[in-house]
Amino acid sequence: MAMAVVLCLVGLCLAGDLVRAVRLIEENGYRGMSHYYHLGDGSHAYHFNTETSSSLYFRCVFYDKLNCRGRAIMRFGGAFRHSNPHNHPPDRDLVSKRHFRENVLDECRDAKYVSYQQILDKARSDRRYHRRVRCTMTMRRLRNAMYKARMDSFPQIPDTLSEVTQLLLQRRWAKISSTVDGDDNLYAGSITALDGSHNVVFMSRRMRDFAGRISILQSDGTFRARPIVPPTSQVFVLVTPWQNAVIPIGWVLMEKRTYSAYRAVIHLLKRLCPDLQPGVIVTDWEWPQQRAWQEAFPNARVQGCLWHLCRAYVRKVAQLGLLKFRQSLPDMFDIIRKVCGIALLPRRFFLVGLGLLRAEALQTDVLIAYLLRPFFTYVETKWITNGRRRYWMNLYNSMHRTNNCCESHNKQLRTAVGAYRPNIYAFIAALARLEHNAYLNVDLMDMGGVARRSRRWQAVFADAQIKNLCNEFDNDVFRNRNVTVQNFLNQAADLFYSAYRYHLDRAGR
Repeated sequence: MAMAVVLCLVGLCLAGDLVRAVRLIEENGYRGMSHYYHLGDGSHAYHFNTETSSSLYFRCVFYDKLNCRGRAIMRFGGAFRHSNPHNHPPDRDLVSKRHFRENVLDECRDAKYVSYQQILDKARSDRRYHRRVRCTMTMRRLRNAMYKARMDSFPQIPDTLSEVTQLLLQRRWAKISSTVDGDDNLYAGSITALDGSHNVVFMSRRMRDFAGRISILQSDGTFRARPIVPPTSQVFVLVTPWQNAVIPIGWVLMEKRTYSAYRAVIHLLKRLCPDLQPGVIVTDWEWPQQRAWQEAFPNARVQGCLWHLCRAYVRKVAQLGLLKFRQSLPDMFDIIRKVCGIALLPRRFFLVGLGLLRAEALQTDVLIAYLLRPFFTYVETKWITNGRRRYWMNLYNSMHRTNNCCESHNKQLRTAVGAYRPNIYAFIAALARLEHNAYLNVDLMDMGGVARRSRRWQAVFADAQIKNLCNEFDNDVFRNRNVTVQNFLNQAADLFYSAYRYHLDRAGR
Protein backbone atom coordinates (compact mmCIF):
# COMPACT_ATOMS: atom_id res chain seq x y z
CA MET A 1 0.00 0.00 0.00
CA ALA A 2 2.82 2.40 0.93
CA MET A 3 4.59 1.62 -2.36
CA ALA A 4 1.38 2.35 -4.28
CA VAL A 5 1.01 5.73 -2.56
CA VAL A 6 4.64 6.60 -3.34
CA LEU A 7 4.20 5.65 -6.99
CA CYS A 8 1.00 7.71 -7.14
CA LEU A 9 2.76 10.76 -5.70
CA VAL A 10 5.65 10.34 -8.10
CA GLY A 11 3.18 10.08 -10.96
CA LEU A 12 1.41 13.26 -9.88
CA CYS A 13 4.73 15.10 -9.59
CA LEU A 14 5.68 13.97 -13.09
CA ALA A 15 2.22 14.97 -14.24
CA GLY A 16 2.72 18.41 -12.71
CA ASP A 17 6.04 18.80 -14.54
CA LEU A 18 4.45 17.78 -17.84
CA VAL A 19 1.52 20.12 -17.29
CA ARG A 20 3.92 23.00 -16.89
CA ALA A 21 5.87 21.89 -19.93
CA VAL A 22 2.88 22.42 -22.20
CA ARG A 23 1.91 25.66 -20.40
CA LEU A 24 -1.21 24.14 -18.86
CA ILE A 25 -2.18 26.45 -16.00
CA GLU A 26 -3.17 25.01 -12.63
CA GLU A 27 -5.69 26.90 -10.45
CA ASN A 28 -7.15 26.22 -7.01
CA GLY A 29 -10.60 24.62 -7.12
CA TYR A 30 -13.66 25.20 -4.93
CA ARG A 31 -12.79 22.42 -2.50
CA GLY A 32 -9.68 22.14 -0.37
CA MET A 33 -6.67 20.67 -2.21
CA SER A 34 -8.63 20.52 -5.47
CA HIS A 35 -7.46 22.08 -8.74
CA TYR A 36 -8.61 22.76 -12.26
CA TYR A 37 -6.60 23.34 -15.44
CA HIS A 38 -6.82 25.60 -18.47
CA LEU A 39 -4.61 26.89 -21.29
CA GLY A 40 -5.09 30.58 -20.46
CA ASP A 41 -6.63 31.31 -23.86
CA GLY A 42 -10.29 31.51 -22.78
CA SER A 43 -11.05 27.96 -23.89
CA HIS A 44 -12.67 25.26 -21.76
CA ALA A 45 -11.33 24.34 -18.31
CA TYR A 46 -10.87 20.82 -16.94
CA HIS A 47 -10.47 18.72 -13.83
CA PHE A 48 -7.91 15.92 -13.70
CA ASN A 49 -9.70 12.60 -14.25
CA THR A 50 -7.23 9.72 -14.51
CA GLU A 51 -3.89 8.69 -15.98
CA THR A 52 -2.22 5.82 -17.77
CA SER A 53 1.40 5.01 -18.40
CA SER A 54 1.38 7.26 -21.46
CA SER A 55 -1.32 9.91 -20.92
CA LEU A 56 -3.19 12.18 -18.55
CA TYR A 57 -6.96 12.45 -18.99
CA PHE A 58 -9.12 15.44 -18.07
CA ARG A 59 -12.86 16.10 -17.99
CA CYS A 60 -14.84 19.34 -18.16
CA VAL A 61 -15.29 21.32 -14.93
CA PHE A 62 -19.03 21.30 -15.68
CA TYR A 63 -19.19 17.51 -15.87
CA ASP A 64 -21.69 17.36 -12.97
CA LYS A 65 -23.42 20.71 -13.22
CA LEU A 66 -24.15 20.63 -16.97
CA ASN A 67 -23.61 16.91 -17.56
CA CYS A 68 -20.92 17.93 -20.03
CA ARG A 69 -18.94 15.07 -21.60
CA GLY A 70 -16.12 17.28 -22.82
CA ARG A 71 -12.72 15.60 -22.49
CA ALA A 72 -9.05 16.39 -23.06
CA ILE A 73 -5.88 14.29 -23.30
CA MET A 74 -2.27 15.12 -22.73
CA ARG A 75 0.22 12.56 -24.06
CA PHE A 76 3.52 12.26 -22.26
CA GLY A 77 5.99 13.92 -24.59
CA GLY A 78 3.12 15.12 -26.80
CA ALA A 79 0.62 17.96 -26.98
CA PHE A 80 -2.57 18.77 -25.10
CA ARG A 81 -5.74 18.33 -27.17
CA HIS A 82 -9.52 18.37 -26.70
CA SER A 83 -10.76 14.84 -27.35
CA ASN A 84 -14.52 15.05 -26.86
CA PRO A 85 -16.89 17.96 -27.66
CA HIS A 86 -18.55 20.04 -24.94
CA ASN A 87 -22.28 20.74 -24.73
CA HIS A 88 -21.70 24.42 -23.91
CA PRO A 89 -19.54 27.22 -25.30
CA PRO A 90 -16.33 28.18 -23.47
CA ASP A 91 -16.62 30.87 -20.80
CA ARG A 92 -13.79 33.32 -21.37
CA ASP A 93 -14.41 34.85 -17.93
CA LEU A 94 -14.42 31.57 -16.00
CA VAL A 95 -11.00 32.04 -14.42
CA SER A 96 -11.68 35.67 -13.50
CA LYS A 97 -15.02 34.73 -11.94
CA ARG A 98 -13.37 32.04 -9.86
CA HIS A 99 -10.61 34.41 -8.76
CA PHE A 100 -13.28 36.95 -7.82
CA ARG A 101 -15.19 34.33 -5.83
CA GLU A 102 -12.07 33.11 -4.03
CA ASN A 103 -11.08 36.64 -3.00
CA VAL A 104 -14.59 37.38 -1.72
CA LEU A 105 -14.67 34.18 0.34
CA ASP A 106 -11.24 34.96 1.81
CA GLU A 107 -12.61 38.33 2.91
CA CYS A 108 -15.60 36.63 4.52
CA ARG A 109 -13.28 34.41 6.54
CA ASP A 110 -11.00 37.25 7.64
CA ALA A 111 -13.34 40.24 8.02
CA LYS A 112 -15.58 38.85 10.78
CA TYR A 113 -17.49 42.08 11.45
CA VAL A 114 -17.93 43.27 7.87
CA SER A 115 -21.29 42.49 6.29
CA TYR A 116 -21.54 40.31 3.21
CA GLN A 117 -22.96 43.21 1.22
CA GLN A 118 -20.03 45.47 2.10
CA ILE A 119 -17.53 42.78 1.12
CA LEU A 120 -19.26 42.18 -2.19
CA ASP A 121 -19.65 45.90 -2.93
CA LYS A 122 -15.93 46.41 -2.38
CA ALA A 123 -15.03 43.49 -4.66
CA ARG A 124 -17.42 44.63 -7.40
CA SER A 125 -15.78 48.05 -7.41
CA ASP A 126 -12.37 46.52 -8.18
CA ARG A 127 -11.57 47.51 -11.77
CA ARG A 128 -9.00 44.76 -12.13
CA TYR A 129 -11.95 42.53 -12.96
CA HIS A 130 -13.71 43.04 -16.27
CA ARG A 131 -17.15 44.59 -16.05
CA ARG A 132 -18.68 41.37 -17.38
CA VAL A 133 -17.32 39.58 -14.33
CA ARG A 134 -18.38 42.20 -11.81
CA CYS A 135 -21.96 42.40 -13.06
CA THR A 136 -22.50 38.63 -12.95
CA MET A 137 -21.09 38.08 -9.44
CA THR A 138 -24.18 39.01 -7.43
CA MET A 139 -25.27 38.47 -3.83
CA ARG A 140 -27.83 35.94 -5.00
CA ARG A 141 -25.06 33.91 -6.60
CA LEU A 142 -22.53 34.14 -3.75
CA ARG A 143 -24.54 34.45 -0.52
CA ASN A 144 -24.57 30.73 0.37
CA ALA A 145 -20.86 30.33 -0.34
CA MET A 146 -20.06 33.49 1.66
CA TYR A 147 -22.11 32.26 4.62
CA LYS A 148 -20.45 28.83 4.54
CA ALA A 149 -16.97 30.36 4.29
CA ARG A 150 -17.56 32.49 7.36
CA MET A 151 -19.21 29.73 9.39
CA ASP A 152 -16.43 27.24 8.61
CA SER A 153 -14.19 29.18 11.00
CA PHE A 154 -16.58 28.52 13.92
CA PRO A 155 -17.32 25.34 15.89
CA GLN A 156 -20.52 23.36 15.53
CA ILE A 157 -23.57 25.35 16.61
CA PRO A 158 -24.52 24.53 20.25
CA ASP A 159 -27.92 22.94 20.85
CA THR A 160 -28.65 24.69 24.17
CA LEU A 161 -27.75 27.92 25.94
CA SER A 162 -25.81 25.88 28.49
CA GLU A 163 -23.62 24.63 25.66
CA VAL A 164 -23.21 28.23 24.47
CA THR A 165 -21.87 29.09 27.92
CA GLN A 166 -19.44 26.16 27.88
CA LEU A 167 -18.22 27.22 24.44
CA LEU A 168 -17.71 30.89 25.34
CA LEU A 169 -15.76 29.94 28.46
CA GLN A 170 -13.11 28.19 26.36
CA ARG A 171 -10.12 30.43 25.69
CA ARG A 172 -9.61 29.15 22.16
CA TRP A 173 -13.09 30.38 21.20
CA ALA A 174 -12.77 33.79 22.87
CA LYS A 175 -12.70 35.32 19.39
CA ILE A 176 -16.39 34.46 18.97
CA SER A 177 -17.47 37.08 21.51
CA SER A 178 -14.57 39.52 21.22
CA THR A 179 -15.35 43.16 20.51
CA VAL A 180 -14.70 44.63 17.09
CA ASP A 181 -11.46 46.31 18.18
CA GLY A 182 -10.32 43.23 20.13
CA ASP A 183 -9.86 45.23 23.36
CA ASP A 184 -12.76 43.66 25.25
CA ASN A 185 -15.13 40.70 25.27
CA LEU A 186 -18.90 40.73 25.02
CA TYR A 187 -19.52 37.63 27.10
CA ALA A 188 -20.12 38.75 30.69
CA GLY A 189 -21.49 35.62 32.35
CA SER A 190 -24.33 33.12 32.59
CA ILE A 191 -26.80 32.17 35.28
CA THR A 192 -29.36 29.41 35.77
CA ALA A 193 -32.61 30.48 37.44
CA LEU A 194 -34.47 28.52 40.12
CA ASP A 195 -36.90 27.27 37.47
CA GLY A 196 -33.98 25.68 35.60
CA SER A 197 -33.87 28.19 32.73
CA HIS A 198 -30.43 29.26 31.56
CA ASN A 199 -29.53 32.85 30.64
CA VAL A 200 -26.47 34.22 28.85
CA VAL A 201 -25.45 37.87 29.32
CA PHE A 202 -23.53 39.83 26.68
CA MET A 203 -22.11 43.06 28.12
CA SER A 204 -18.56 44.29 27.60
CA ARG A 205 -16.54 45.48 30.58
CA ARG A 206 -16.40 49.05 29.24
CA MET A 207 -20.21 49.18 28.90
CA ARG A 208 -20.50 47.79 32.45
CA ASP A 209 -18.38 50.71 33.62
CA PHE A 210 -20.58 53.11 31.64
CA ALA A 211 -23.72 51.63 33.25
CA GLY A 212 -22.65 53.14 36.56
CA ARG A 213 -23.16 56.61 35.07
CA ILE A 214 -26.73 56.24 33.84
CA SER A 215 -29.89 57.42 35.61
CA ILE A 216 -32.48 56.03 33.19
CA LEU A 217 -32.65 52.38 32.18
CA GLN A 218 -35.06 50.98 29.62
CA SER A 219 -35.63 47.27 29.08
CA ASP A 220 -37.59 45.25 26.57
CA GLY A 221 -37.74 41.82 24.99
CA THR A 222 -37.39 41.29 21.26
CA PHE A 223 -38.07 38.08 19.37
CA ARG A 224 -37.38 38.32 15.65
CA ALA A 225 -33.64 38.88 16.08
CA ARG A 226 -33.02 35.98 18.48
CA PRO A 227 -31.03 32.99 17.16
CA ILE A 228 -32.92 30.09 15.67
CA VAL A 229 -30.59 27.63 17.45
CA PRO A 230 -30.26 27.16 20.37
CA PRO A 231 -33.92 27.66 21.38
CA THR A 232 -34.61 30.86 23.33
CA SER A 233 -37.70 32.78 24.38
CA GLN A 234 -36.33 36.28 23.75
CA VAL A 235 -33.42 38.68 23.60
CA PHE A 236 -33.71 40.84 26.71
CA VAL A 237 -32.35 44.28 25.77
CA LEU A 238 -30.96 46.91 28.17
CA VAL A 239 -30.76 50.44 26.75
CA THR A 240 -30.34 53.99 28.02
CA PRO A 241 -31.11 57.36 26.37
CA TRP A 242 -27.88 59.36 26.61
CA GLN A 243 -27.86 62.93 25.27
CA ASN A 244 -30.57 62.05 22.72
CA ALA A 245 -28.62 58.97 21.56
CA VAL A 246 -29.75 55.38 22.03
CA ILE A 247 -26.97 53.50 23.85
CA PRO A 248 -27.35 49.72 24.22
CA ILE A 249 -25.73 48.51 27.43
CA GLY A 250 -26.23 44.77 27.19
CA TRP A 251 -28.23 41.86 25.85
CA VAL A 252 -29.43 38.65 27.49
CA LEU A 253 -30.46 35.44 25.75
CA MET A 254 -33.20 33.93 27.93
CA GLU A 255 -34.83 30.51 27.80
CA LYS A 256 -37.92 31.65 29.75
CA ARG A 257 -39.69 34.90 30.61
CA THR A 258 -40.62 33.97 34.16
CA TYR A 259 -40.18 35.94 37.36
CA SER A 260 -37.49 33.49 38.43
CA ALA A 261 -35.58 34.02 35.17
CA TYR A 262 -35.79 37.83 35.36
CA ARG A 263 -34.78 37.79 39.01
CA ALA A 264 -31.69 35.69 38.24
CA VAL A 265 -30.69 37.92 35.30
CA ILE A 266 -31.07 41.15 37.26
CA HIS A 267 -29.19 39.62 40.21
CA LEU A 268 -26.29 38.82 37.87
CA LEU A 269 -26.55 42.31 36.37
CA LYS A 270 -26.11 43.88 39.82
CA ARG A 271 -23.02 41.74 40.42
CA LEU A 272 -21.55 42.71 37.06
CA CYS A 273 -22.38 46.42 37.50
CA PRO A 274 -22.03 47.23 41.22
CA ASP A 275 -22.34 50.97 40.51
CA LEU A 276 -25.61 50.64 38.59
CA GLN A 277 -28.23 52.77 40.40
CA PRO A 278 -30.90 53.92 37.90
CA GLY A 279 -33.42 56.46 39.13
CA VAL A 280 -36.03 55.48 36.53
CA ILE A 281 -36.62 52.07 34.95
CA VAL A 282 -39.03 51.98 32.00
CA THR A 283 -40.39 48.61 30.87
CA ASP A 284 -43.31 47.21 28.96
CA TRP A 285 -46.24 45.82 31.00
CA GLU A 286 -44.76 42.39 31.70
CA TRP A 287 -45.52 41.74 35.36
CA PRO A 288 -42.65 39.28 36.14
CA GLN A 289 -40.10 41.72 34.71
CA GLN A 290 -41.49 44.76 36.54
CA ARG A 291 -41.64 42.86 39.83
CA ALA A 292 -38.02 41.71 39.49
CA TRP A 293 -36.82 45.24 38.72
CA GLN A 294 -38.69 46.76 41.67
CA GLU A 295 -37.32 44.19 44.12
CA ALA A 296 -33.76 44.64 42.86
CA PHE A 297 -33.91 48.46 42.85
CA PRO A 298 -36.46 49.48 45.51
CA ASN A 299 -35.44 53.15 45.33
CA ALA A 300 -35.93 53.39 41.56
CA ARG A 301 -39.15 54.52 39.92
CA VAL A 302 -40.31 51.54 37.86
CA GLN A 303 -42.95 52.52 35.31
CA GLY A 304 -44.66 51.11 32.28
CA CYS A 305 -44.70 52.40 28.72
CA LEU A 306 -47.48 54.55 27.29
CA TRP A 307 -46.85 53.17 23.80
CA HIS A 308 -47.38 49.59 24.97
CA LEU A 309 -50.40 50.67 27.03
CA CYS A 310 -52.05 52.14 23.92
CA ARG A 311 -51.32 48.92 22.07
CA ALA A 312 -52.95 46.84 24.83
CA TYR A 313 -56.07 49.02 24.79
CA VAL A 314 -56.36 48.92 21.00
CA ARG A 315 -55.96 45.14 21.00
CA LYS A 316 -58.86 44.91 23.45
CA VAL A 317 -60.91 47.19 21.20
CA ALA A 318 -60.18 44.85 18.28
CA GLN A 319 -61.04 41.81 20.40
CA LEU A 320 -64.42 43.37 21.24
CA GLY A 321 -65.11 43.84 17.51
CA LEU A 322 -65.26 47.63 17.67
CA LEU A 323 -62.82 48.39 14.84
CA LYS A 324 -65.59 48.01 12.27
CA PHE A 325 -67.13 51.24 13.65
CA ARG A 326 -63.99 53.29 13.05
CA GLN A 327 -65.44 55.16 10.08
CA SER A 328 -69.05 55.39 11.21
CA LEU A 329 -68.42 56.33 14.86
CA PRO A 330 -65.23 58.45 14.95
CA ASP A 331 -66.28 60.06 18.26
CA MET A 332 -66.04 56.67 19.93
CA PHE A 333 -62.39 56.34 18.96
CA ASP A 334 -61.65 59.84 20.24
CA ILE A 335 -62.97 58.72 23.63
CA ILE A 336 -60.83 55.57 23.50
CA ARG A 337 -57.79 57.75 22.82
CA LYS A 338 -58.61 59.84 25.89
CA VAL A 339 -58.82 56.64 27.94
CA CYS A 340 -55.18 56.00 26.96
CA GLY A 341 -54.34 59.40 28.43
CA ILE A 342 -55.63 58.47 31.90
CA ALA A 343 -52.15 57.08 32.68
CA LEU A 344 -50.80 60.65 32.41
CA LEU A 345 -52.98 61.76 35.35
CA PRO A 346 -51.94 61.49 38.99
CA ARG A 347 -52.81 58.02 40.27
CA ARG A 348 -55.58 59.18 42.60
CA PHE A 349 -57.48 60.69 39.66
CA PHE A 350 -57.56 57.56 37.46
CA LEU A 351 -61.11 56.58 38.44
CA VAL A 352 -62.26 60.20 38.21
CA GLY A 353 -61.00 60.41 34.63
CA LEU A 354 -62.60 57.09 33.68
CA GLY A 355 -65.93 58.20 35.16
CA LEU A 356 -65.84 61.46 33.21
CA LEU A 357 -65.16 59.60 29.95
CA ARG A 358 -68.03 57.21 30.65
CA ALA A 359 -70.28 60.22 31.08
CA GLU A 360 -68.90 61.78 27.87
CA ALA A 361 -69.69 58.60 25.94
CA LEU A 362 -73.28 58.64 27.22
CA GLN A 363 -73.72 62.32 26.37
CA THR A 364 -72.26 61.82 22.89
CA ASP A 365 -74.34 58.82 21.82
CA VAL A 366 -76.20 56.10 23.70
CA LEU A 367 -74.92 53.56 21.16
CA ILE A 368 -71.31 54.58 21.83
CA ALA A 369 -71.87 54.23 25.59
CA TYR A 370 -73.35 50.76 25.06
CA LEU A 371 -70.51 49.61 22.78
CA LEU A 372 -67.81 50.95 25.11
CA ARG A 373 -69.26 49.45 28.29
CA PRO A 374 -67.15 46.23 28.16
CA PHE A 375 -64.06 48.27 27.24
CA PHE A 376 -64.54 50.58 30.23
CA THR A 377 -64.99 47.54 32.47
CA TYR A 378 -61.74 46.05 31.11
CA VAL A 379 -59.78 49.26 31.77
CA GLU A 380 -61.16 49.55 35.29
CA THR A 381 -60.73 45.94 36.42
CA LYS A 382 -57.57 44.93 34.56
CA TRP A 383 -55.67 48.18 34.91
CA ILE A 384 -56.91 50.97 37.17
CA THR A 385 -58.00 48.82 40.13
CA ASN A 386 -55.29 46.21 39.55
CA GLY A 387 -52.81 46.91 42.35
CA ARG A 388 -49.58 46.24 40.52
CA ARG A 389 -50.59 47.77 37.16
CA ARG A 390 -52.13 50.80 38.83
CA TYR A 391 -48.83 51.55 40.53
CA TRP A 392 -46.67 51.22 37.41
CA MET A 393 -49.02 52.96 34.96
CA ASN A 394 -48.62 56.31 36.73
CA LEU A 395 -46.78 58.48 34.18
CA TYR A 396 -47.79 61.86 35.63
CA ASN A 397 -45.13 64.54 35.14
CA SER A 398 -42.74 61.96 33.68
CA MET A 399 -40.36 62.97 30.92
CA HIS A 400 -39.85 59.33 29.96
CA ARG A 401 -43.28 58.01 29.09
CA THR A 402 -42.21 55.24 26.72
CA ASN A 403 -39.38 52.78 26.22
CA ASN A 404 -39.13 53.78 22.58
CA CYS A 405 -35.34 53.76 22.87
CA CYS A 406 -35.66 49.98 23.15
CA GLU A 407 -37.96 49.85 20.14
CA SER A 408 -35.46 51.94 18.16
CA HIS A 409 -32.62 49.67 19.22
CA ASN A 410 -34.63 46.54 18.40
CA LYS A 411 -34.96 47.82 14.85
CA GLN A 412 -31.19 48.43 14.72
CA LEU A 413 -30.60 44.89 16.01
CA ARG A 414 -32.84 43.36 13.33
CA THR A 415 -30.95 45.34 10.69
CA ALA A 416 -27.58 44.30 12.12
CA VAL A 417 -28.34 40.56 12.16
CA GLY A 418 -29.67 40.86 8.61
CA ALA A 419 -32.04 37.90 8.87
CA TYR A 420 -35.09 36.60 10.69
CA ARG A 421 -33.89 34.24 13.46
CA PRO A 422 -30.18 34.30 12.55
CA ASN A 423 -27.33 31.91 13.24
CA ILE A 424 -25.99 32.24 16.83
CA TYR A 425 -22.56 33.35 15.60
CA ALA A 426 -24.05 35.93 13.24
CA PHE A 427 -26.14 37.15 16.17
CA ILE A 428 -23.10 37.62 18.43
CA ALA A 429 -21.20 39.36 15.61
CA ALA A 430 -24.13 41.78 15.21
CA LEU A 431 -24.02 42.52 18.96
CA ALA A 432 -20.30 43.25 18.66
CA ARG A 433 -20.91 45.84 15.93
CA LEU A 434 -23.67 47.52 17.94
CA GLU A 435 -21.51 47.56 21.07
CA HIS A 436 -18.60 49.09 19.16
CA ASN A 437 -20.77 51.88 17.75
CA ALA A 438 -22.25 52.55 21.20
CA TYR A 439 -18.78 52.71 22.78
CA LEU A 440 -17.57 55.19 20.14
CA ASN A 441 -20.73 57.30 20.52
CA VAL A 442 -20.22 57.56 24.28
CA ASP A 443 -16.60 58.64 23.72
CA LEU A 444 -17.73 61.21 21.17
CA MET A 445 -20.32 62.69 23.53
CA ASP A 446 -17.80 62.74 26.39
CA MET A 447 -15.60 64.92 24.16
CA GLY A 448 -18.49 67.31 23.56
CA GLY A 449 -19.58 65.92 20.20
CA VAL A 450 -23.06 65.03 19.01
CA ALA A 451 -23.74 61.38 18.27
CA ARG A 452 -27.11 61.80 16.58
CA ARG A 453 -29.39 64.48 15.24
CA SER A 454 -31.46 66.62 17.57
CA ARG A 455 -34.80 65.33 18.76
CA ARG A 456 -37.72 65.87 16.44
CA TRP A 457 -39.67 69.02 17.10
CA GLN A 458 -42.78 66.92 17.76
CA ALA A 459 -41.07 65.21 20.71
CA VAL A 460 -39.77 68.49 22.12
CA PHE A 461 -43.23 70.05 21.74
CA ALA A 462 -44.90 67.07 23.45
CA ASP A 463 -42.55 67.32 26.44
CA ALA A 464 -43.24 71.04 26.79
CA GLN A 465 -47.00 70.51 26.50
CA ILE A 466 -47.00 67.74 29.09
CA LYS A 467 -45.04 69.92 31.49
CA ASN A 468 -47.46 72.83 31.00
CA LEU A 469 -50.48 70.56 31.40
CA CYS A 470 -49.10 69.15 34.64
CA ASN A 471 -48.42 72.65 36.02
CA GLU A 472 -51.94 73.81 35.10
CA PHE A 473 -53.41 70.66 36.60
CA ASP A 474 -51.62 71.20 39.91
CA ASN A 475 -52.88 74.80 40.05
CA ASP A 476 -56.51 74.17 39.04
CA VAL A 477 -57.49 70.68 40.18
CA PHE A 478 -58.69 71.71 43.64
CA ARG A 479 -60.78 74.59 42.27
CA ASN A 480 -62.83 72.51 39.84
CA ARG A 481 -61.72 68.91 39.82
CA ASN A 482 -63.92 67.48 37.07
CA VAL A 483 -63.37 70.32 34.60
CA THR A 484 -59.60 70.24 35.19
CA VAL A 485 -59.38 66.47 34.68
CA GLN A 486 -61.55 66.63 31.55
CA ASN A 487 -59.47 69.44 30.03
CA PHE A 488 -56.27 67.55 30.83
CA LEU A 489 -57.50 64.41 29.05
CA ASN A 490 -58.76 66.39 26.04
CA GLN A 491 -55.40 68.08 25.50
CA ALA A 492 -53.14 65.17 26.47
CA ALA A 493 -54.89 62.85 24.00
CA ASP A 494 -53.62 64.95 21.09
CA LEU A 495 -49.99 64.42 22.09
CA PHE A 496 -49.91 60.70 21.25
CA TYR A 497 -52.35 60.76 18.33
CA SER A 498 -49.82 59.34 15.85
CA ALA A 499 -48.95 56.37 18.10
CA TYR A 500 -52.65 55.69 18.72
CA ARG A 501 -53.44 55.82 15.00
CA TYR A 502 -50.48 53.51 14.29
CA HIS A 503 -51.89 50.87 16.63
CA LEU A 504 -55.36 51.22 15.12
CA ASP A 505 -53.99 50.77 11.61
CA ARG A 506 -51.98 47.70 12.67
CA ALA A 507 -54.94 46.14 14.45
CA GLY A 508 -57.21 46.72 11.45
CA ARG A 509 -55.01 44.84 8.98
